[in-house]
Amino acid sequence: MSAPLPARRTLDFFDAQTRARRNTGLLVFLFLFAWLATIVLADVGLALALSVDPVALLLPVAGLVTLVVLGGSAFHAVRLAADGGDAVARMLGGRAVDRQTTDPAERRLVNVVEEMAIASGLPVPRLYVLDGESGMNAFAAGFTPERSVVAVTRGTLEGLDRDELQGVVAHELSHVLNADTRLSTRLMAMVGGLTVLALLGRILLRGDGRGKGRGMVLGAGLSLLVAGSIGAFFGRLIRLAVSRQREFLADAAAVQFTRNPGGLARALAKIGQQGSRLSTPEALEASHLFFAEGVGGFLSSFLSTHPPIEERIQRITQGEPGARTRADRSDRAPVTASPGREGVVLPPAIQAAAATVGHPGPEHIERAGEILSALPPVLVGLARGPLGARGVACALLLDGHPEASERQLLALERDPAVAQGIRPIAAGVAGLDPAARLALLDLALPALDHLSPGQASELLRDLAVVASRQARPDLFRWAVRRMIERRVAPLLGGRRDAPVRIWALEDVQVECLELLSALAWTGAPGPEEAQRALAAGLAAMGVPVTWRLLPADRVDAARLDRILGRLDEAAPPLKSRILSACAACALADRTVVPGEGGIVRAVAASLGCPVPPLVASS
Repeated sequence: MSAPLPARRTLDFFDAQTRARRNTGLLVFLFLFAWLATIVLADVGLALALSVDPVALLLPVAGLVTLVVLGGSAFHAVRLAADGGDAVARMLGGRAVDRQTTDPAERRLVNVVEEMAIASGLPVPRLYVLDGESGMNAFAAGFTPERSVVAVTRGTLEGLDRDELQGVVAHELSHVLNADTRLSTRLMAMVGGLTVLALLGRILLRGDGRGKGRGMVLGAGLSLLVAGSIGAFFGRLIRLAVSRQREFLADAAAVQFTRNPGGLARALAKIGQQGSRLSTPEALEASHLFFAEGVGGFLSSFLSTHPPIEERIQRITQGEPGARTRADRSDRAPVTASPGREGVVLPPAIQAAAATVGHPGPEHIERAGEILSALPPVLVGLARGPLGARGVACALLLDGHPEASERQLLALERDPAVAQGIRPIAAGVAGLDPAARLALLDLALPALDHLSPGQASELLRDLAVVASRQARPDLFRWAVRRMIERRVAPLLGGRRDAPVRIWALEDVQVECLELLSALAWTGAPGPEEAQRALAAGLAAMGVPVTWRLLPADRVDAARLDRILGRLDEAAPPLKSRILSACAACALADRTVVPGEGGIVRAVAASLGCPVPPLVASS
């Protein structure tokens, strides 16, 4: 009997971040073991080749192996850190997909990936196609969600229908959500260092020379080649240890995300029939990244980085007759009112919304599809290009008050780069609700990666000008501005992910009270309603409900920036509590209003956390 699928909370961004740190520790331990084993093997081999005592050679050999392995790992790490997932995709022969493409197969890929990314709250990844690969395969790579890519082979692009492609994409995005791509990219760098020793051995074997000296060089080269090859073997064991279980979890997460086990099962069945191997020599180095086994040969049957396809299909379908159709959603237990951590009763809508923080589900795919289909096609086309995306970014920050908006537009029109098209874009954006605005921004952010450093600086200046002319502080627009600034930071030498410095809620109590007070005032008609909203947020966060609401004008624009910047340094479990509190606070009136839900998502995204669109419930 096949093992049951894990519970739905498999797809949990915050728990995954904690697990990823533990997995990185395991990876380092395995790497150290492989490094020590390689030293011993190289020492014994060189001692035999040079006819000397192994003990006498131990320290020099240890130094040589350490220098070569760490140097090789550092080289791979620098190469991958420069471009993240893009470097991996290009190494495997990938071609970047233009998101404005008119090719039908590529257009379908773009639509599926954008829909799934917005449904999960993840940044839309960059896309690649491996044109020279007829085998059916795919992978995701990158150190952070903002720098991740999704790549598919030409065989996958042309051989799968939309439901099957959606299952594969959901599988790969679950790797991004669960921080598997960060771990896998680090694994490439570490294991890459273990293979450098074998390369050094090959160089010595090819060297010129004659006589006894030549024999010693050949012996040394052979010893290093053997030791390096065994080091590479250990590297493959590390890939196996890290990858196989993650594939089962990603399959389960994809099914729980889409509620369509049939699509993923059919994709796996086609892959089993038509093959998934890649022809590029670099496939072995990245074998643990692939959706299915990407390399063949004798070792792959014993040291496969992926479980057998038949077993994966069995776990997905569970042998049920109806597994090839969309699963019935009636199996979900109804949400009932229950007390928060401090005894305050939280309404069902608040619980349901707070539970989606870091937990996307099939209802979010439907909601994302509805939002995307309602966006004006002209705006969508502009958002997918760098210059159009720059205009969209500015338009999203325009004030809702006509007089303030006109002041902002006049200021923007002084910039020739956005002057010509800003008013039509602004007119289109003005009619969008916050959920649609965030979806439009999700489409625009990947295009901003293609701005030059000069263009990125000009964009930030334009955003500052717009913000300085707002009628009053607006939590949604300030959070959106932080999302844009976070995205373009690497273009200017900065970083997107803030280091973790805050682990305890006590260290950011003031910031949390200020943020929740600002959020409570946003959706409340008066002080009593705002206080109730604050109480709901505090209960969800697990702090005393005796905290009093701050005045509506307490949090100005500059303070809001500092609050979000400070909370960005919180550890993932703490961010989870804060964002659950934001959801509860915004939805304290027992309804999921797009404006309030948009604020929660914007705050979450400005903190680098994926939160799916909040779905209306009663």
